[in-house]
Amino acid sequence: MDGTGAPAFTGDVAFSGDRILSVTRTAGTASPAREILDCEGLVVAPGFIDAHTHSDISFFLYPDADSKITQGVTTEVVGNCGFSAFPVRDERREMLEEFVRGLGFPRVPVRWRDYSEYAGELQRQQPATNVAALVGHGALRIAVSGSHDVVTDEDLLGAMARELREALEQGAFGLSTGLTYVPSRFITPPEKNRLLEVVRDHDGLYATHARADPGLAPFAEAIRLCSTTGTRLQYSHAALNDPADWGRAEEVVRLFEIAVEHGVDARYDVYPYAASASALTQYLPAWLQERGESAMRKSLADEVVRRAAALDLSRGLFGRIPWDWSRVLISLAGQDDRDLEGRTVREAAAARDCTPERLVVRLCGRYGNSAQVALFYRSEADVAEFIRHDLSTIGSDGSSLPLTAPGRPHPRNYGAHARVLERYVADGTLTLEKAVHKCTQAVADRLRLRDRGVLAEGAYADIIVFDPGRTRETATWTRPNSLAAGMRGVWVNGRPAVLHEQPTGVRAGVVLRRS
Repeated sequence: MDGTGAPAFTGDVAFSGDRILSVTRTAGTASPAREILDCEGLVVAPGFIDAHTHSDISFFLYPDADSKITQGVTTEVVGNCGFSAFPVRDERREMLEEFVRGLGFPRVPVRWRDYSEYAGELQRQQPATNVAALVGHGALRIAVSGSHDVVTDEDLLGAMARELREALEQGAFGLSTGLTYVPSRFITPPEKNRLLEVVRDHDGLYATHARADPGLAPFAEAIRLCSTTGTRLQYSHAALNDPADWGRAEEVVRLFEIAVEHGVDARYDVYPYAASASALTQYLPAWLQERGESAMRKSLADEVVRRAAALDLSRGLFGRIPWDWSRVLISLAGQDDRDLEGRTVREAAAARDCTPERLVVRLCGRYGNSAQVALFYRSEADVAEFIRHDLSTIGSDGSSLPLTAPGRPHPRNYGAHARVLERYVADGTLTLEKAVHKCTQAVADRLRLRDRGVLAEGAYADIIVFDPGRTRETATWTRPNSLAAGMRGVWVNGRPAVLHEQPTGVRAGVVLRRS
């Protein structure tokens, strides 16, 4: 399967060094080779490109990326939801380090300033997968102003535009926002327009974790913004989180269809689960988050503040969706609350003899951005509808992790791409060719990567071999730290990262730059 979505065919793939030499449509007709791998009964395909990940910092901790390469992922797109590890200014390094802890990792020293330096440091880690990075708006805002307030000052807006332009010229692939997170939550229309004009001028991608407004409004807002500015849209992890909106996925997809019909370059990514995951602090009121993690934890040492925060929290998810605390699973707590991991907030609150809101405030005060939860606030039928459509690509919204990752991380970190092949092909939502396309060339096209995501002469030798009858996720909610099965071989830039379903320890990934 060459990644284009065309019907599968029997043939040979020959590669040497980091490039594919030939793809033939008749088996046994390739040039003589030093080594031959018989793949009869298996599928040979391009390596998967994970359209939406949060491995920005994880490669500095876990460069082997076992959770991803065993799914067939050979390239990750980082810098999503407004989070990125660059740019940074010396006086605000600690603030950025705190910010990226919201991705759920231990604090990592930031030794770089811009994308070029970040890419250099990351390359020195020798990651197992390739990496393509977006510029996170949150990091951009922190670097320029150090403030989470509304920015209207022309000098600050100009400085943000210059930082973004520099990152794009250094090879970053676009801009991301996280409009439910601080500081992206405070972005203004003039600020968005100014930054998206820069993205447009560089033919970059705008990826947005949109606002949590009711109904179809977040989708319509993102489409309208990109239509106005002429920017290419990649809507992040399309989902309907309010039970009142469940069943409306077809209406959402129709919005994208209409936009494309009117000339807007609009697509979306989706991950194959009816549950999300994030830092628990995301759900605290904005007034408590707006000065950063350290200030938030200091404020929560005050009982009066804790009461006010619990009261605000009781108003609902994002201030409007009624909480069902039996749908919120604690995946990572901290040293004194390990017994709560794997329990719902409702169960954990009962164990601590307090209300769910008070427990959430307590955990955020103790552990800050490192406290993590999973929210079961989605409909499986909507997930399948989003995946089915031709405008979707597949992203995990997860990170590269080892088997020893703490807590109970979302299974998507270990199994998202295997789950697409296992579940959504088996139930007829996708053909196998279409599933492979959504994980390969469809993503490469969004990034303007012409030599990855496809089996073709001259393309990079990111290649996977898998058994379609055995490929599956083995991660579960109670035992998520488990590698996917069925990937017989994975080559990254022509070097074997997985053989016989086992990681080899070979790390041949490169940090990509937009050309």
